Amino acid sequence: MVGTLALLCTVGVLHAVEPAAPGGIIIELPKFEVTDSRLLPPPEKWLYAEIPGFEILSRISERETKRFVRDFLLLQTVISEIMPGLLRGQTPVPTLLILCGGRGKGFDEFLPTELNDERYGTNSLFFKSPERSAIVIDFALNELEVGGDTRLEADPYRAFYAAYFRFLIRRQVGDKAPPWFEEGLVQLFAATEFDKKTITFAQIGDGFGAEKVGDFNRMLHQRAIMPFGEMLAAQGPRARSAFWSAQCYAFVHYCLYGIGQKNQRPFINYVYKLADQEPTEELFKECFKKTYRQFATELRGSIDFTASKKIEFRAKKGQSLPEPPAVALAAAPDAHVGRIKGEVLRLGGHGADAHNALIAPYVRGERDARLLAALGLDEVLSGNDARARKFLEAATAAKVERARAYLELARLRLIEARAKHAGTEIKLDADQVSSVLTPLFTARQQPPPLADVYALIAETWSLSASPPQMEHLSVLVEGIRYFPRDTALLMQVTLLAAKRGFPAEAKALAERGVKIAKETAEQDRFRMIASAFDRDADPVAPVAPEPVKKAESFLLKPQ
Repeated sequence: MVGTLALLCTVGVLHAVEPAAPGGIIIELPKFEVTDSRLLPPPEKWLYAEIPGFEILSRISERETKRFVRDFLLLQTVISEIMPGLLRGQTPVPTLLILCGGRGKGFDEFLPTELNDERYGTNSLFFKSPERSAIVIDFALNELEVGGDTRLEADPYRAFYAAYFRFLIRRQVGDKAPPWFEEGLVQLFAATEFDKKTITFAQIGDGFGAEKVGDFNRMLHQRAIMPFGEMLAAQGPRARSAFWSAQCYAFVHYCLYGIGQKNQRPFINYVYKLADQEPTEELFKECFKKTYRQFATELRGSIDFTASKKIEFRAKKGQSLPEPPAVALAAAPDAHVGRIKGEVLRLGGHGADAHNALIAPYVRGERDARLLAALGLDEVLSGNDARARKFLEAATAAKVERARAYLELARLRLIEARAKHAGTEIKLDADQVSSVLTPLFTARQQPPPLADVYALIAETWSLSASPPQMEHLSVLVEGIRYFPRDTALLMQVTLLAAKRGFPAEAKALAERGVKIAKETAEQDRFRMIASAFDRDADPVAPVAPEPVKKAESFLLKPQ
């Protein structure tokens, strides 16, 4: 659907019901005129549930949905028992989970264009943006085609486990883990078998139904091993096939749990060194004392005659894992359906369909604050700033919890303020500064912390007619503590401190930049700023006691 969803129904003009902002100000929402006589599609029927950290939209049966949610909650308890560190970390904006059944477009609707050729090779999708993640599972597909004549039973539960563990791993390490390492861990974790009394981890066998492949023995038994240089490439192979996935699993499993666990220490050392070194054969040989070819021969023997350790946890007599709490499951409100589908479609690269999904419930009269925020953010991505501003003003007036909505509203307000100074030096007055900083300070209080929030605060203060005070600079240092490796933010705060009369603090910030910057040019720029204060210092002028020490304290201690 590339059109405007038939914008939109058979009535002439759709008038919005504007919410009132604080103080009784009426916010005018966008109005849409009919461009097509076709009827607006009726609301879609989905089930909806919300659990900590997740919103679930389901088109499978109520019974199957309840079973899935119970299994998912039990899985979280299992993880907390055997690897609690994996659950640590924020889920600031709920992860979206869509369970597709056989009605409507189903799973195909969310499949990215570049995966069209793999439609029957996968039954799960995982999307991640800096703000949120999403998982889509296909319950309708019965069989996976994984290459050649190889076909496997499609297990939606194992597909979900793989996607969920990928989400947990990315939450811990971001996108920095080598592709083969992430894939191997994902498949290793996804093979976990559990019930309320027994948990089996690191096993090999039918448990490996995750995502695309069966157990790696069956997948690789009569197939040549992929060259290690290709499997271990920093960006991964060009085609991440089911066989590559299986080999990653085989390699990680053999290194961690192969008989005698002789490769465990070299493996951990190798992964550690990859943090700042390229995956060359020389590095591999340094850690494992074997060439790629020699280790490939060893791995082939492991695949053909597997001898490994598995880990099993059994509850003591009379004990078991607690029964997961009951979850409220209900018909999904139209606003939730449009918002969740729209945001997931946007993550999958379907811009026009995403907009159509978002706008449909709005046209039908829905004014949920989260829907308005999602519409505003979608309009920002589409470059429609005027409409985005209206949606975001309404969403934030309704006190929506969505940090990025407040950030984008502040950005649009700053653009408007700057435009009023076209052709002249920009010096924002107090009202203009306040209009930008107010939503930014709200965003600062909501999860997740966003580096762009602090960068926009710094930019606003740099353009202010009134200079910032020390407490304002302290807010920006808070951002540096949240994002200690963000050298762009650090440079912005350093320049602000230098420009607006905080020389000791600017010097301390610049010296920090010299230490953490990776690029030589960036290091030189920080070094130049730090040295400028040394060069410009007046040796005769009275100096406050230990200014640099105070600046360092200001930088490093919690405020």
